[in-house]
Amino acid sequence: MPEAASYRKVDLHTHSTRSDGRFSPTELVDLAVEQGVSLFALTDHDTLDGIVEASQRAVEHGLSFIHGVELSTQWEGVPLHMVALNFSLDNAALQSIVNENQAIRLDRARRIADLLVKQGLPDLFDEAVALAGESQLGRPHFATLLVEKGFVKDANKAFDRYLGNKKLGQLRDVWPELEDVLTALAGQNIELILAHPKRYPLTVTKLKRLLGDFKKWGGTGIEVVSGNERPDSVRLLERLSREFDLKASVGSDYHGPFGPWMQVGKFTQIHESEVDLVWKKWK
Repeated sequence: MPEAASYRKVDLHTHSTRSDGRFSPTELVDLAVEQGVSLFALTDHDTLDGIVEASQRAVEHGLSFIHGVELSTQWEGVPLHMVALNFSLDNAALQSIVNENQAIRLDRARRIADLLVKQGLPDLFDEAVALAGESQLGRPHFATLLVEKGFVKDANKAFDRYLGNKKLGQLRDVWPELEDVLTALAGQNIELILAHPKRYPLTVTKLKRLLGDFKKWGGTGIEVVSGNERPDSVRLLERLSREFDLKASVGSDYHGPFGPWMQVGKFTQIHESEVDLVWKKWK
């Protein structure tokens, strides 16, 4: 069987303006179609808000669309991301996790505003919330306000002078434990995928321990590639997906047109015949 016999152009990790992406859900689906993608998921951070809009646009194009979300969690104090795929929007357990994470994000923004006040700036919290609108509230919104109000000349200066980790600290959020998230969602025909495993500050030994826990608690797959990763990293993740009997997922982790190496449907090639593809059942 040829290597690409099971292949359709797939992208199961993307972001829109409903979290921290550059394009609206509609525009993102349009771009996916333009790039020849045939199976697509919107996976905004800790929000389901863009799924209905993206789904409706996908129907108009005849594009196969999978419900997705990227959930923030932690394991042994290390912040991790997990992509949930193929769920119902009325899933109560998932809605509860999303709501909890949104509350954490809002509290984080409040802390950012308070720390800026301590640096002699006005309280920008309400304006930042209004500026964010439907998108995910974060430091870039505060940076925009600092530029608009004349405190700095551009966003880079805003981060250098006020918003960088040296000024605000790490602002580590207390995300829900990976075990709690997985056990809440396991057994519901949802694909629970560890996102971009090579981006975490983990040795291979510790990554294997994480994957053992991930599998034990109900995880079903890992992203063997996320965007323009090194081929040797992809080969390692393919081997680990087989070793831990975890399905292989793929995605661009597209946020916007930040370089020629970033595009919807574009990522380092995988050896499809050597792994259990998460999308093989999605006709």
